[in-house]
Amino acid sequence: MKSILKSIVFASLLVFTQQTIFAQEAEKTVSITVSGSGKTQDEANQNALRSAIEQAFGAFISSKTEILNDQVVSDQITSVANGNIQSFSILNESQLPDGSWGVTLKALVSVTKLTGFVEAKGITVEIKGGLFALNIKQQLLNEQGEIKAIYELIGLLHEPMQISFDYTIKSSDPISLDADSKNWEIPIQVAAIANKNMDFCANYCLKTLSALSLSEVEVLDYQKVNKKVFPVFINYLGITKKIYLRKENSIKLLNTFTSQWKFYINLFDAVTTLDTLNGERFKIINDFDFGDKNNWKAEIKNLNFLKSGQTAATFVLNDKRNLFQIEQMTGYLIKPRGIVSHFKFGGIVLFEENGHGVVVSLIDLDILKWEESKIFVNELVLNGYSDWTLPSNLQLNLIYQNMKVINIGGLSSQNYYWSSDEGYGNGCRKFFWNGEFDRAFSDNGIYLGSEPNKFAHIRAVRTF
Repeated sequence: MKSILKSIVFASLLVFTQQTIFAQEAEKTVSITVSGSGKTQDEANQNALRSAIEQAFGAFISSKTEILNDQVVSDQITSVANGNIQSFSILNESQLPDGSWGVTLKALVSVTKLTGFVEAKGITVEIKGGLFALNIKQQLLNEQGEIKAIYELIGLLHEPMQISFDYTIKSSDPISLDADSKNWEIPIQVAAIANKNMDFCANYCLKTLSALSLSEVEVLDYQKVNKKVFPVFINYLGITKKIYLRKENSIKLLNTFTSQWKFYINLFDAVTTLDTLNGERFKIINDFDFGDKNNWKAEIKNLNFLKSGQTAATFVLNDKRNLFQIEQMTGYLIKPRGIVSHFKFGGIVLFEENGHGVVVSLIDLDILKWEESKIFVNELVLNGYSDWTLPSNLQLNLIYQNMKVINIGGLSSQNYYWSSDEGYGNGCRKFFWNGEFDRAFSDNGIYLGSEPNKFAHIRAVRTF
């Protein structure tokens, strides 16, 4: 009896699915939520629409880079007039503090017309998967689109977060350190206070993540097919918003964002008539918990935003001076450092000179053996770019010095990272940092060995 009932249920579902499929045969469309940025509103919209087309193309037609990047297709593939994008609705559109624009929109892409458009250019394509798999493909498209949109979100907020704080400074009377009163200590306290740029970051993040969130029905659909969902709680203005994300990598990206909190809040200098005291010399005695600082690997993510006027952190420093120096000083002036780390061309800028440089991916991308990692990076398409590589030994050293040391990029202190450089004999050099950067040689010059069959993390780089 149970077997008969199961057959009836399956047959009913199959008929319903086929009816849905046949109804879609005339025009195969998919929806996708995407983000984009640009110098103008129109440029931001066009970049987002281009992303929608590229992702739909890769998911349903071909992921081959040489086809997707063909000049004819590249120049015209996002044209709304050609009917590739049937419609789109703007979910979030905001002007950034630097005058540029960021947008999140939901686009309805015609895979049927996109296929015809590409074939009309003389390029032969083969649609990936049948119509029966449309719902599954749509789900996978949403998952990849979510990661790309959050990657764009974190990159877009990286610079505004660096100018989201104003600073106040106060000093106490000098304290003598010796009986002769030759050496003194001046207690200094600095407060970082959120400004209106923090409100922008909070609102933009909230709107974007809300637009990407699974609906209650979609959450149930995921649970029915035994797929995990990842809750995120956003706290702002005394209100908690719960959203559901689709992929663990989305949480990893948000972890990178919150792990950079210490970098964002101490971008100040205390200036005297004698010298400049960098904010990194100060000790934090209390700071706001931007997001799971004691448990940032959790699958449930918390994002806590301040509003303008609230204190983000308090810093202290005992400035040691001799009597001669104190006689020359007139006090301390606090000075914000502004934007010192940039995001562009798909990653965080590692270094730049004369318009050229290297950027680093926002997160660790996988854990593989060395040969596998080379293949992985060679096939990687991330944030619209396909020319990523493993970092060289020199670049890994710079990643440590320019990013790890100052809390940028969510780099782990307990992980190995592959470089592209080969070691002696088989395999390649492998790097591990824990307080200091290990060049794969010990202090006495003994080679520590290469282990190509071991696993290590992948952090990709690309040049521009």
